[in-house]
Amino acid sequence: WLFVAAGLYPHEKQYVYIYLPFSLILFLAGAATAFFFVFEPVLDFLFGFNRLMNIDPDPRISEWISFVLILPLGFGISFQLPLVMLFLNRIGIFSLQAYTEKWRIAILAIFVIAMFLTPADPISMLLMAVPLTFLYFLGIGLCIWMPKGRNPFAEAYDP
Repeated sequence: WLFVAAGLYPHEKQYVYIYLPFSLILFLAGAATAFFFVFEPVLDFLFGFNRLMNIDPDPRISEWISFVLILPLGFGISFQLPLVMLFLNRIGIFSLQAYTEKWRIAILAIFVIAMFLTPADPISMLLMAVPLTFLYFLGIGLCIWMPKGRNPFAEAYDP
């Protein structure tokens, strides 16, 4: 951290101190959601096919470890949605008006992304998409609660 902090302005360090703990909390909440709420229904769904056909599952340890690591990682990264929305609002790519007017498209995109990030079952897709929908509206709330500040370089820039 000291190496990176030496190259940052004081106002940039302030952003790190504000957003890093919030980002860590969101990531851990996503990973905890995967571990405590998603694994069991997903495994029941996936192993249900084996029980239906009277096949004894024999997963390899490499497949099991990748499943156990990738699912919480995907959930943790996807739970960063409110911070990504706030960042895009702060740098001017998306406005608060765009977030509120295009929420239906955003919800559709959330469900499509959840479909690709989870195993091939509708239960895990819903278990990812529903919290992300709430996180989308939390991101809108963050954009309202933390409006854009002034640009510290605005006065110094003269093309």
